[in-house]
Amino acid sequence: MKIGIFGGAFNPIHLGHLLTIEEVRDKLQLDKVWFVPTYVPPQKKGLESYNHRSNMVLLAIKDNRYFELCEIEKERGGKSWTIETLKELKKERPNNKLYLIIGSDQYVQLNTWKEPENLERYAKLVVMKRPGSIFNSRKVKSIRIVDITQVDIASKDIRKELKQGKSIRYKVAEEVYKYIKVNKLYK
Repeated sequence: MKIGIFGGAFNPIHLGHLLTIEEVRDKLQLDKVWFVPTYVPPQKKGLESYNHRSNMVLLAIKDNRYFELCEIEKERGGKSWTIETLKELKKERPNNKLYLIIGSDQYVQLNTWKEPENLERYAKLVVMKRPGSIFNSRKVKSIRIVDITQVDIASKDIRKELKQGKSIRYKVAEEVYKYIKVNKLYK
C-alpha cells in the first residue's frame, strides 16, 4: 500500500490541512493518509492537550475513507521526532511504501530536524509547494514536489482569532468548530 504520513501539532486542524492533503492524496494516488498528531513536539510550546488535538483530527477526517488517525507518537511517548516515527512505521509495516508529506515552510527548516539525511531511508519526501515557494536548499537526495492550492489559513491565526472572540467558522470543519466551543479551547 502507498501510505501518506502527515504529521503536525494540529492545534487545531483546519480546512487548509484537509484540502491540501486531499489534493496530494489524489495526485499521488495514495491508498491512505495517516494523520499523526505530535505527542511532544520538540519545537513547539503552548499546545492544547494531545487528547483534544487528536479528537479534533478524528472529527475532521471521519468522513474521508482515505484518511486515518495514527497515534504512534502517543503510544511511543516522549518527544516526537519524525525520523523515529518513520522508523517505527516502516518496522511495523515493511511492505508499505511511505510518503512523508510536509509543507514547503517545513522543508526549508529540515536542517533543524533530527537526522534529516536519513528520512529518505524510510519514506519518500513529498513537499507541498505553495505559490512563491523557493527550493534552493537540497536536504535530501530525492523529493517529490506537489503543487497545491493556495489556502491562507493558519492554526496560529485561528488561535489568535479565538482569543479575540472572533469567528473561525468555515476555517475548521463544523465538528471541530463545535468541539472547540464546547470544550472552550484556545481562550
